[in-house]
Amino acid sequence: MERRQRGTGEPSADAVAFAYRTLRGEILDGTIPPGTVLSQVSLASALQISRTPLREALRQLASDGLVAGDFNRRLKVTSLDLRDFDEIYALRIAIEPLAIRSTIPQLGEAENIRLESFVSGMDEALAHVDMMDFRDNHRLFHLGLAAHAGDRVGKLLAELWDHSERYRLRYLHADVDDLGGASSERLAVSQAEHREMLQAAISKDTDTCARLLVSHLTRTLEAVLAEMSDDRRPRLSRFLVEHRDGSPHGRN
Repeated sequence: MERRQRGTGEPSADAVAFAYRTLRGEILDGTIPPGTVLSQVSLASALQISRTPLREALRQLASDGLVAGDFNRRLKVTSLDLRDFDEIYALRIAIEPLAIRSTIPQLGEAENIRLESFVSGMDEALAHVDMMDFRDNHRLFHLGLAAHAGDRVGKLLAELWDHSERYRLRYLHADVDDLGGASSERLAVSQAEHREMLQAAISKDTDTCARLLVSHLTRTLEAVLAEMSDDRRPRLSRFLVEHRDGSPHGRN
């Protein structure tokens, strides 16, 4: 865990932001696993801040849905939950294609170049087995495809992305640092899909890009659901995939 040095003279607001950013990042990337009981004394010591800014940071994390419990007794990192994952992907499948349709017509040459750089960055990161860099470029690419959908939509999609990353890292990319077997194949398919979406975006083909995105999200959705549960009952996310625009969309 990154430490903040004592005696820097930073105001309490900076300490809150530091604690929030550090803990949020470590919860999202799995460094602090789901279900972990959080000791405020230990966290304050590790972060080298007082408990007052720490408690405010934890309240913000609770608002994000990342921690839960009694602030006067015991807090813990929220568990990964099948219903939560289903809702996250249902929202992404409902909103992201609309955001893409709004954004692509407004993309300029500079933005297209940035999108290309994110895809190339993912390629380079995979070649060097640098999964942190891959995840950064992956996030920027998807959010870049929705960049002109409005501030409220952008913030919502960023939040949904970060929460969905917890599930991808836990259920699909647990062995990804070694890029062995299924993980390597999965990422190769994912990159091919990213390049298809990129070309559709550059060509201003909103329908194709939106359709490719739904297929891309559905592939991840089904893979995680298969890992989490053998319960095949209909779910909200699957309903949205099957009934978008009144007809089923293809799946990988």
